[in-house]
Amino acid sequence: MGSMLEIMKKVRDEGDAPDPAVEGVVELMPEEAARGGPAAADSRFTQSEPGAVSDLVAEAASVAFPSTQEWDAKLIDRAVVAFHARYSVECEQFRSIRARLLSMNSGGDPCVLAITSSVPGEGKSTCTLNLGMVMAEGGEQRTLIVDADLRRASITRMLALDGQSGLSDLLRGTGTVKQHVYPTPYENLKVLPAGAACGAGQSELLGSARLRQVFAELRGAFDYVFVDMPPVSTVADASVLGPRCDAALLILQMRRTPEPVAQQAVRTLQANKVRVLGCILTRHHERHAHMYDINEYYNYGS
Repeated sequence: MGSMLEIMKKVRDEGDAPDPAVEGVVELMPEEAARGGPAAADSRFTQSEPGAVSDLVAEAASVAFPSTQEWDAKLIDRAVVAFHARYSVECEQFRSIRARLLSMNSGGDPCVLAITSSVPGEGKSTCTLNLGMVMAEGGEQRTLIVDADLRRASITRMLALDGQSGLSDLLRGTGTVKQHVYPTPYENLKVLPAGAACGAGQSELLGSARLRQVFAELRGAFDYVFVDMPPVSTVADASVLGPRCDAALLILQMRRTPEPVAQQAVRTLQANKVRVLGCILTRHHERHAHMYDINEYYNYGS
C-alpha cells in the first residue's frame, strides 16, 4: 500500500488516466496498521460508550424501523449508480471498497464511518450514497446513510427528500430516531436526511450535547452508519462530527484537490483524534480539470 504522500502525487499526476468515475481502492494508512490501529484487520472500529450512553445503545438495538419504500427513478440523482446502474463498472468499484471495509472490520463490530473531503465538489456525497447502498444490498448489514452536511444537504437533495425531517430535528430534541429515519427500496438500508430546516445557521446544532446521544443510538441500531460530513478545510463542522465517528474516509478528486489542502485535511482530522482509514480517489470527467481558487472554499454553505 502506498503512503498518503504517494496518493497525493497520484491525485496531482494522473488526471489524464482512463475514466471510470471512481477508482475503487481504499488506501490504508500504513502508520495506523503498523501500530495495530483501526486499519489492522483484527481491530475493533467501535469506541466505548460509558454510562448512560451505553444504555441508549442497548435500547436502540431493539428499535423497529419502517421496512421499504419504492423510489421514483426520475427523482433520484443519476450519480447514484448503485440505484440506477447496479451492474455497471462504477458500481462494482464501490463493491470492492465494501469488501475492503468488511475485511478491515472482521469482528463485525458496529461502525460509524465519516466520509468527507478536503474541499467541496470532490464527490463525497455521491460516494456516501453508493457505499451505503452496496453495503446494504447483501441483506446482512443493517445500514444507515446520514446527511450530516446541514449547510448543503446534498444527500437529501440527491434522494429528493427536501423538506423532510431529519438530523437537525433530532438535535433540537424533536421526536425519536425512528420518527426521522426513512426507508429505501433496500430493506436493510435507511436514510436520515439533514432535516426540514437545514442551512448554514443549522450547523450550530452539531455542537449540542444531544449529538453524542444521537450517534450512540445510531450505533446501537445499525451495523454500518455512513455519515456525509462537510469538507474539512472549509468549515469547522467536520472537527465536531469526526470525533463522534469511529473512523473516516477522505475523498480526493484527480487534478482538482490542491495537494497542500489535502495534506492539511488529513492533519486536521488526526489532530481532532479522527482515525483516517484512507482515501477514495475520484476522477474528473473532463480531460483537463482546472484547479479551483482556494477563496471559493470559504463561501461554503453561505
